[in-house]
Amino acid sequence: MENIVLIEPQSKEDHVYKHVRMPRLGLPILGTQLKEAGYQVNLYMGCGDSLPWSKIIDADLVGISTTTATCREAYRIAGLLRANGIPVVIGGIHATFIPEEALQFADYVVRGEADNSFLSLVRSIESGSPPQDIPGVSYWHNGEAIHNPDAESRVDMNTLPIPDLSLLDRFSSLRSIPVMTSRGCPFSCTFCCVTEMFGRHYRHRCAESVLEELTQYQGKSIFFCDDNFTADPKRTKELLRGIIDRGIRLKRWGAQVRVDAARDDELLDLLRRSGCSIVYIGFESINPATLKGYNKQQTVEDIEEAIRRFHAYGIRIHGMFVFGGDADTVDTIRQTTEFALETKIDSVQFMTLTPFPGTPFYEKLENEGKILTHNWSLYDGHHTVFQPTLMAPEEMQAETVKALKKFYAIGNIFKNVSLTGWSSAINRAVGWILSRHFERRNRWYDQLLKHRQPSDSRPVTLYYRLLKAPIKSRQRSEEALSHLKVTLIEQQGVLYLKLRGFADSLHIKKLKYSLKGLLPRYCSQVVINTEGLRFASEKASAVFGSYLVKLGPRVRRLQVIIAAENQVPSFLGKKRKNHSMAPQFELLFNKH
Repeated sequence: MENIVLIEPQSKEDHVYKHVRMPRLGLPILGTQLKEAGYQVNLYMGCGDSLPWSKIIDADLVGISTTTATCREAYRIAGLLRANGIPVVIGGIHATFIPEEALQFADYVVRGEADNSFLSLVRSIESGSPPQDIPGVSYWHNGEAIHNPDAESRVDMNTLPIPDLSLLDRFSSLRSIPVMTSRGCPFSCTFCCVTEMFGRHYRHRCAESVLEELTQYQGKSIFFCDDNFTADPKRTKELLRGIIDRGIRLKRWGAQVRVDAARDDELLDLLRRSGCSIVYIGFESINPATLKGYNKQQTVEDIEEAIRRFHAYGIRIHGMFVFGGDADTVDTIRQTTEFALETKIDSVQFMTLTPFPGTPFYEKLENEGKILTHNWSLYDGHHTVFQPTLMAPEEMQAETVKALKKFYAIGNIFKNVSLTGWSSAINRAVGWILSRHFERRNRWYDQLLKHRQPSDSRPVTLYYRLLKAPIKSRQRSEEALSHLKVTLIEQQGVLYLKLRGFADSLHIKKLKYSLKGLLPRYCSQVVINTEGLRFASEKASAVFGSYLVKLGPRVRRLQVIIAAENQVPSFLGKKRKNHSMAPQFELLFNKH
């Protein structure tokens, strides 16, 4: 095993994060560890259709990192790879909290921080031995899902290598370089999964290591991707003094901080002198009851003072707000927009509260039955996926989009130029484009929320039929298999198509004709179970494959279940080196 590919997929849904090309640093760190151990490593970012499949398909092993919003794309990519006999490892925050789901699409799942386990797993796979002693690894053994115990301790940040970002395809096109100096957060906001993933104990790299890394990026823009860059002010000041004293001249840099950073004059001065141009602050709400419900441990007065003080030091502010708390109403959203404009926040991020798996908020809503969909692709902060307390879901969705459009209106683009310069106007102009683009691309979801029906947990059979077609040259013993049994069931908005029997080309054509009037023009999710399906010929399987290709764009999520990995339907074809894109569906293998 020499050639290892690492992939960070991007969601196919349209949201603001798709327009920010900056990798998370989990895979670059793992890739650097592998490279130092003698492996050939390539790292790619993007949707499945845009990935360089001619290179990926020759990999000996592929590792995929997931967030909740990108996991469906990860599963789609994994299906094609496993169909071609390539072992797949899935990790990341979503796989950590729902490993049972991720393991349906992968050979191995790495839970939690993978820095101390991924290299050991690769060596275990290479040797052909089960990873039974590697903490935090889930895998299949004799048809059974095995979940090893979690690691007993957190990763020591000072043992990690400086990530080699040159492993990333098109690294030179990055407009901002990510640098991580810490993990963990001492706070515990109810909707945040950072503390569940990385813990409340704040761990950081020594200043010397960070300064060594920054020296590589003289003259470039940097983003410190810590969840809370100033959680330990003493340590942050030491790092900033090091940047100044060593003459590390960064083009500009930004980081995520809390409002309490604005109370420290010395810290603010060091931020400015070291080249900080923008801070990203989770204000979350201007509703005191909502701030209390989020366990944010700050007040509206703290927010106002932080805005004033950062601006006094010439530092731009990107304010992040989350709508949908139990005390939030339509008026809360509208008042927040006015507040952001009146206080002259340079740019904003108005998000809908999202119940990410692994958070107390998710468990609460799941128990209350308020979650509207488990289509993880919509868990991006831009789509309302639960029933708010004081608003209808479609109201919260519509008002959030209106708030973005109002803040990023043409008349507001230049309002902060005299305060924080032309960068503010540029960011607002980009916001004007993105907010209107998002509105156009997501009208389908507005309609779905508006016309949603109360869910019914009982399955409803929409269609059942035995399709008969003459099969030439069949043996008498095959007579019982000559019929194709088709069952279409709807349950909680998901269409389940079950196929059983023996199918030739005519069967498949009749199937397409029969379903044409039953499937909506566009539908949210279709699951096709082919575990009991056999094809009479390669032509029949090709016709079925063609049908799936045409069906894929009509369905926001299409899953195809097959019997086992060694029974991959021939409609996927044999391993080829000229793959240009992944199929428009997810492959599920029955491991049991």
